[in-house]
Amino acid sequence: MKLKQLKNLNWVVSALIVLGLASCKKMESNVVGTDGIPTITSVHTISKTDTSKTQRTITTIDSNGNTTVTNEGYPINPVAFDSVTVSGKGGNLYQIVGTNLGSVTQVTFNGVVAYFNPAFITNTSVIVTLPTTAPFGPKQTGVLALTTLHGTANYKFTVVQPPPTIVSFNPVAAAVGDTVTITGLVLDNATSVKFGTVPATIVSNTSTQLKVLVPAGVIEALISVTTAGGTTVSTGTFGFKYLIYLNGLTTGWGGNGGGYTGYSGTTFNFGNTANPGVGTTSIMATYGGQYSAIQIGYGSGLPAVTTSTLGLTSLKFSVYGGANSKTGDQLQIVLDGNYNNAVIVTITAGAYTDITIPLSKFGNPATITEFVAQTFQASNEVVYIDYIGFI
Repeated sequence: MKLKQLKNLNWVVSALIVLGLASCKKMESNVVGTDGIPTITSVHTISKTDTSKTQRTITTIDSNGNTTVTNEGYPINPVAFDSVTVSGKGGNLYQIVGTNLGSVTQVTFNGVVAYFNPAFITNTSVIVTLPTTAPFGPKQTGVLALTTLHGTANYKFTVVQPPPTIVSFNPVAAAVGDTVTITGLVLDNATSVKFGTVPATIVSNTSTQLKVLVPAGVIEALISVTTAGGTTVSTGTFGFKYLIYLNGLTTGWGGNGGGYTGYSGTTFNFGNTANPGVGTTSIMATYGGQYSAIQIGYGSGLPAVTTSTLGLTSLKFSVYGGANSKTGDQLQIVLDGNYNNAVIVTITAGAYTDITIPLSKFGNPATITEFVAQTFQASNEVVYIDYIGFI
């Protein structure tokens, strides 16, 4: 009898195991969807807001035990489906609509794997983020591929180039025909570079760098770059509204037609060609000791350099630490002899540093009549200064 009961028990256990396995298979089938090959019928953009509303009831009880019931509308979905699309930009969300999508294992755009949240997968819908690293432009494959446990579906989808970004440009001032290097992001396949409204010749072009030639007729302007992704404009200004020095002194400054130069203990070379910052020359100054200075004055009797009339807001120049200089050495910059509003700048040995100083730091002078760069360092320190002007 006991043996028969044991056999019956073994039979029951076996049956339960079979039923359990069948149940697991059924549950697995519910999770991954049907066994069919996946298809993609459309791709949709997803908006950031949703105006659809539903009602919810809110019950509040105050300190006296009084009950208040209110009804208000609120969005029922965090996002809303928008228009059908066959193109998109990196970083945006898209809904893939089709059949047999429940067991999706991977989605790629032009071969780059996209992120998706398994919680938002159904058998007819997958929401993905188009990766910012997906290739764009004429060399892309233009294929969105969705792979499930049962196959792969391909869909024609174009990744649109994002808008370009200008991070910096160097030098900040240059002569006509000189090369300016623009550094940024997504500069691929640039179709146009302009200084203000004046087109520039593109010499070379990569995703992060553009080299262009300074066009004629540019004194001071913003730089714009146009690609298939759009147009961006620099935050900094190239060039000057008024120049004191660029490949030579402007007429009226430093003895060139009425101005003056000088300062005890300093020797000057306004036509130095050994270490120019831009163009062909720079100012070479050898400071003879502490408080030696470069002093460049404007000639009396000449038309006034009026800041309000010219719209001048800042002084801009570049300085290079030469022989006997050290990184961290300082210059005191003074306008119009106003030493009470001097501005201290730092030198980098062996390299040019671009300096921009708001005129408010100098007390907002109404006119510009003198530029002084005075050193605090040891004797025989050589400093090069280039493109002195105002923006």
